[in-house]
Amino acid sequence: MTDVVPYDVDNVRIRYFGENMAKAYTVGVEARLFGEIVKDAESWISIGIMRSRENLNNDSWYDYKLDSLNHPIDSVKVNGGWLRRPNDRLITFGMFFQDYLSTNKNFKVHLNALFGSNLPYNIPNSTKYRNALTIDPYIRLDLGFSALLLDAEKARRRSHSPFRNFENIWASLEVFNIIDRPNTISYLLIKDFSNNIFTIPNRLTPRLVNFKIVARW
Repeated sequence: MTDVVPYDVDNVRIRYFGENMAKAYTVGVEARLFGEIVKDAESWISIGIMRSRENLNNDSWYDYKLDSLNHPIDSVKVNGGWLRRPNDRLITFGMFFQDYLSTNKNFKVHLNALFGSNLPYNIPNSTKYRNALTIDPYIRLDLGFSALLLDAEKARRRSHSPFRNFENIWASLEVFNIIDRPNTISYLLIKDFSNNIFTIPNRLTPRLVNFKIVARW
């Protein structure tokens, strides 16, 4: 890609540079394999591999050599070159497994797992430290249970039944992020009076219990 508009992630906002000032590329592959580890129960695994880089125009800075009194005595110009883009996640892996009671297929359980390798996090308005931060890998594990409350056999229902027009009704109980991992989506950058930068992570949802009823008619 040519004439690319670079961007930074600032907290939960996206800040575009507003100029076509970079070259970039993105390359990757993704595959998913479906199967039935348990008969009549869907399962799959997926894996994605991607690399995304960009090269900004005029992204150079000077590194200074200091003497014993911290006075600059020499300098070297450094070019930024090809850097990771904010969406550069090398590996994404997912898995979904479903099972049911051997005596009753209307009671099901599923397990959903997701892993994503680390992401770069740029310090806005900084050329030298554009990729100074790294967001830790994303890891999540969900567990769910579901039960069929009303099946699709309408012929069995009585004419005065309030559920006679429903195809089916399912109830489910899910535990999201069952390992309660504090996944990070971005950082809040704070400066002190000495211009030192401190990072405060913005966390995603912790462990969460969700109950729902799904009715189809």
